[in-house]
Amino acid sequence: MYIIVVGGGAVGHGLALELQQMPDHEVAIVELSGSRASSLRSEIGEMVVHGDGSEIAFLEGVGAGRADLLIAVTADDGANLVTCQVAKHWFNVKRTIARVNDPRNEALFLRLGVDSIVSAAGAVMAQIEATLPEHTIIPLMALEGSRLHVVDIRVQEGSPAAGRALRDLEFPPEVLVSVVIGKQGANVPSGDTVLQVGDEVIAVIPRESDAAVRKMIAGPTEGA
Repeated sequence: MYIIVVGGGAVGHGLALELQQMPDHEVAIVELSGSRASSLRSEIGEMVVHGDGSEIAFLEGVGAGRADLLIAVTADDGANLVTCQVAKHWFNVKRTIARVNDPRNEALFLRLGVDSIVSAAGAVMAQIEATLPEHTIIPLMALEGSRLHVVDIRVQEGSPAAGRALRDLEFPPEVLVSVVIGKQGANVPSGDTVLQVGDEVIAVIPRESDAAVRKMIAGPTEGA
């Protein structure tokens, strides 16, 4: 697999090193800054290329036409978006992944065809929420090319779901409860599975149903 990583900062550098360790992976790091590219090249070799990853001619020169994956992880959201669009629509790269620095840009990236996004702010918030006993819903993964995502929800005291079987809960359309993690460990639930306070529910839900599912499993938020 040939992978192009655009952005040679701490994220791109670490990512490329990890990918390079995988068998049958060829990796190129593209870095706009000449001094940074030179520093990286002296450390990790010829896999580092100096240039603008958003330019068609440059991407052609580094073999974008044969790339299986392009990952844009610069600190500039605009550059990441343009790079992924050029890769996708000009070179027909099978998959593109972009770093999103401003959470307000996430919907735009997905709407304009970026296959997957990684939000630094979202990742940090998920880690913070996971440490709080009262956390309600944590996004775990977006499902490529759809409105669906995988979430983790904890059943709270007083929630409508506590003490009830899944078959008796009226979830919004397209909601799929895939795993329930209780005191006895994780299990694939059936309609007879009864949710208890403290259980963690892993579910696939449409993004527009977040609020409804949160209210049903975690209960209403304060002031609601």
